[in-house]
Parts: sequence; structure tokens; C-alpha cells
Amino acid sequence: MRRDIVITLEGISYKKKRQYLLNQIDGRINKGDCITLFGPNGAGKSTLMKIMAGLNKPSRGKRSVQFHKKNPIGYVPQQIALFDGLTVKDQIKYYQKLTKQTSTDFVEVMIKELGLKDILNKRINQLSGGMKRKVNLAVGVIHQPEILFLDEAFVGVDLATKYDMLKWLNHLNAQGTTIVFITHDWYVINQLKPSMWILDQGEMLDQVNWNAVPYANIKSGSNALKKMFDVDLSR
Repeated sequence: MRRDIVITLEGISYKKKRQYLLNQIDGRINKGDCITLFGPNGAGKSTLMKIMAGLNKPSRGKRSVQFHKKNPIGYVPQQIALFDGLTVKDQIKYYQKLTKQTSTDFVEVMIKELGLKDILNKRINQLSGGMKRKVNLAVGVIHQPEILFLDEAFVGVDLATKYDMLKWLNHLNAQGTTIVFITHDWYVINQLKPSMWILDQGEMLDQVNWNAVPYANIKSGSNALKKMFDVDLSR
């Protein structure tokens, strides 16, 4: 069954201070895909994600998109993008109004699945780091985007919090939300079972589906990348 293409990348390169952070990246993202951009620090993952999301323009190459909604992109940065003085409830209401989200049913389900009900009346600055991550995710998807970008959204999160976040993300993906994420956490990767775009020093080394991850082509990769694959992928 043919799936709609959401984003196409053709020959994407990105240069900064005379240095190429990305070089000739090609790829295609279909509706409902779940993809991780994987590689060591400095591989170009965040730069590529920002180009995908339209936050950065490539130095060379073409990004083509086929969206159907007026507000199609959700972006959850590594930094906590919340207002410390607001309660969780007011934070959610603010982003509902900002994104013109009118589906109270979706918001209620999200609050339940992410385990936010008991903290709705707490201010952001009263929350633990893990709870802040949950709220950060909630406001990033509150408008039900077509494609969701997660840039290291699980940093400093304990297993119980990860469980709630990953369960919600798997639900969204099963409902058709396209997900692209960056993480170094193999637990997260194992739970989401994404296709993997393997980046190293600005180059795309391979693109493999989940079942083929153990056979990914990393022979030409750096030692840092090879160490990242030195794990038991069957666990």
C-alpha cells in the first residue's frame, strides 16, 4: 500500500564557518514513519532535523514537503520550552490557544496518558526534571501535528517517566503521526522500533528499517559511531 510522502530531501548540504556540517544528504519520510537520526555528537543530527522542520535553510540541496494541515509540525527541543511561573494547566491552555487546538477530547486523553492529572495545578518551577519533560512533550503535540520532531527529548528522564512518554508516542504513531527523533538511548530506540538514519561527520552512512539495524553499514564510520553500536540489539 502506497503511503503519502511528507518530506523529501535531495542533496542537502549545510555549511557554517567554511565547514560542512552536512554533506549531500538524501532521504524520504512517509506518513506514519518513525525514524531516529542516530550518530555520535557532531554528526549533524540536530542540524538535519532543523532543516527538516524548516528552522534552518540548507546551503545546497532541496527540501520538499507535502503537508495537509495549516500547523503541521510539532517540535520538542532538548531545552525545556516552558514558562516557569505558569501552572501545568495554564501552560496547556496557553498552547491550546496559541495553536488553535479545539479538541478537548484529545487534550484530556493526553493528560491521562502522560500522567499529568495530579500536577495540573503545580507551577513549572515546582516540577522535577522528568515531569518538565512530560509537559514539554505535551505542549509540542497539543495541536496534533502531522509530523513530530523530538531533539533529545528524553534527557534526564527516569524509566517510569520514559514509560509514559513512550506509550503516548507509540499511540500517536499508531494513529498516523510521523515521528522523527534524536536520542543516544537504546532503551528508547528499542521501545519505538524506528527506522534508523545513521549519520557520522555530516555524512549519511545508511538508512535501515528496524529489523535490519544489526546489519547497518557502519564500516566506514568513526570509532565513536562503532562504539555506539557495541550493544546487544536483541534486548
